[in-house]
Amino acid sequence: MNETLFYVFGIALVVSAVATSVIGLRFETFPPNRAVLGGVVLYFAVLVGATAAFAIQNAQDEQAAQEAEQAAETTTTTTTGAGATTTTPSEGGGGGGTTVKLAADPSDIAYTTDSLSAKAGSLTIDFDNPNPAIPHDVCIDSQSGSALGCSDEVTNASTTLALKNLKPGKYTFFCDVDAHEEAGMKGTLTVQ
Repeated sequence: MNETLFYVFGIALVVSAVATSVIGLRFETFPPNRAVLGGVVLYFAVLVGATAAFAIQNAQDEQAAQEAEQAAETTTTTTTGAGATTTTPSEGGGGGGTTVKLAADPSDIAYTTDSLSAKAGSLTIDFDNPNPAIPHDVCIDSQSGSALGCSDEVTNASTTLALKNLKPGKYTFFCDVDAHEEAGMKGTLTVQ
């Protein structure tokens, strides 16, 4: 919406400036008095102010959308010949990230660890669920509690969760299946 209003006010500003220039060149007595001059100046001040305000709001909206896109997990799912599901970044990835391994306890609703650590930046979690009957996944919440991404739910298979641009801090990893998190299937990811 801010983008549309920016264009509307910007085009109105340009059209008004051209029209005022044509009128000024055509009529020597334009503006005919101080009241008209004041009105024209006020009109242009409002147009310039509105255009600038919506330009700033549009830029903030674009920046927020870009940050959300970078933080969100962009993944593609493939199935291997053994029936395991793998989730990998669809943008081609790039090196330099941290890879950590996480597994579900085969006989309980739990992970085999409740703490992981990684370096800031890109993170890949290789998750293995050896349980043939109970599906599990791994999800990461940001420091503010908003979801950064989840892997696929797998049973007797492995999957990968890829995240980009993690900043230093503590994050929560958990299983999003049914009430597994409430049952204790969660932990802390420390990013340094």
